[in-house]
Amino acid sequence: MSQKTCKNCTHQFEVTNEDIAFYKQVSPTFNNQKIQIPEPTLCPDCRQQRRLASCNEQNLYRTQCDLCHKSTLTQFPPNPKQGIYCRECWHSNDWDPCAYGKDFDFSRSFFEQVYELKRNCPTQALSIDGINVNSDYMHYAGSSKNSYLISHADFCEDCYYGYGFKHNICCVDGFYNLHCELCYDCVDVHKCYGLKGSQDCVNCSSSSFLKDCIGCKNCFLCIGLRNQEYCFKNKNLSKEEYDREIAKIDLGSYKQYQVYKDQLKQAASGYIFKEFHGHNTENCFGDYLVNCKNAKHSFDCEDNEDVKFCYQTVLGAKNNYDIYQYGTNLSESYECIISGGNSYHLLFTNEGTINCSNLIYCWYMEVSKNCFGCTSMHHKEYCILNKQYTKEEYEKLVPKILEQMIKTQEWGEYFSPAQSLFGYNKTTAQLYYPLTKEEAVNKGYKWEDYEAPQPGVKNIIKATDLPDNIKDVKDEVLEVAIECPITKKVFKIIPQELKFYRQQKIPLPHFHYEQRHLERFKQRNPRKFWQRNCQNCQKNIQTTYSPDRSEKIYCEECYMSYQS
Repeated sequence: MSQKTCKNCTHQFEVTNEDIAFYKQVSPTFNNQKIQIPEPTLCPDCRQQRRLASCNEQNLYRTQCDLCHKSTLTQFPPNPKQGIYCRECWHSNDWDPCAYGKDFDFSRSFFEQVYELKRNCPTQALSIDGINVNSDYMHYAGSSKNSYLISHADFCEDCYYGYGFKHNICCVDGFYNLHCELCYDCVDVHKCYGLKGSQDCVNCSSSSFLKDCIGCKNCFLCIGLRNQEYCFKNKNLSKEEYDREIAKIDLGSYKQYQVYKDQLKQAASGYIFKEFHGHNTENCFGDYLVNCKNAKHSFDCEDNEDVKFCYQTVLGAKNNYDIYQYGTNLSESYECIISGGNSYHLLFTNEGTINCSNLIYCWYMEVSKNCFGCTSMHHKEYCILNKQYTKEEYEKLVPKILEQMIKTQEWGEYFSPAQSLFGYNKTTAQLYYPLTKEEAVNKGYKWEDYEAPQPGVKNIIKATDLPDNIKDVKDEVLEVAIECPITKKVFKIIPQELKFYRQQKIPLPHFHYEQRHLERFKQRNPRKFWQRNCQNCQKNIQTTYSPDRSEKIYCEECYMSYQS
């Protein structure tokens, strides 16, 4: 075990013997020679910040496919110009990514060369994989049907404006809804049905404004309940009493909906909560962990085993370090983002998806293996900088390049900020590690001043001029744009969305979908730990609840005793 000083923030961090063993295990081998991955030079937070600075999840722009000229959305701003193909053209035989291949130049930086390749080679407008039906406008998502503007999402149907959606049906405006159906405005709900305005719930149904509830149904504005029914503001009622109280409430009214949402927030401010979020964990340290074993310093993971410093990896990720997002049977991988889909042994790769293996320093690859420094390829093998080689040539050349990268101190580092295709302020890094323009530029990050123009719509109404109640909304609302009172951006209601609001008897949204996503993000605890004492037994705990918060925080043992 060793103590190191982060070369970015100068904070001390620890590299354990277990970490060193992992780096040795996943180090690549060529011609029976293992090229050892060096210990990290950045602390875990700075490594995560660097990865997130190459990931644009929310800022989309209108453009055209450069091949078929079809209108589409893209994650790439117009300047500098990036070659963009729609999903169909990108997968077609009408172009060959190997046509952009280059010989490696040993007199130049590897990162410079792969960045030039990324800029020259066309890429998918949006990052979508799997078989999708009527779901063109989603990003970092796949295998979905009739879904619109969902991100970090897979296996969804009839879902809109969601983030972190997995195996959902008819869910709208949510943040981390997993295996759910008919949920609206919910944050971190798992295996739930028919919830509205709820957070941190498991196996709950037909309820509204719940927080930290498990196995509850037909409940309203309740906190911390277990296996209850017909509870109103944490008070047990008979079915008849409960029905009478619910009959007085009209959640179709925007004003009423906001009143109860505020009441839940106020009630939760002095309530008792467990030191971490999650369930069914073994030997784990992190937050928002579900069905995990040996997950250390990780957040928002489900069905993970033997992972460390992983964030938002789900559905069967195993033996990985420093991964941001995706998973789905990803294994033996290190320092990657948006990678997975039955992929194996990916190193320093941005979007290695769908049955990829043995990729090193690649950027957006599908069904490819044994590639180094490649971009925008599918069904390829033994390529370096998009140039095709034989197996023997590949095995001979890659170690020489790695030897050069060791000399330039590039080997073992993720792509530098200069290699990002996005301004820092348009990436997920700005969400978790906010910086001013001056701070970002001083740290070597790019900044994006371009703002997409407002849609060219004639009829714009202010959100405050919308009918208060969904029952008073006419079909004509589909023909107008609504101005968000905070961002001043305009947005439209799509027909299937309006149908959902009417069926569920909930009001029209008043804020732009990006602002709604931000507000849901703010409801969650930060990815940071504080030392505190359990407010029951006084045992020392580490928790994502900061000491200045009003909630009462118990260690897991005391919380379980309290619940029983």
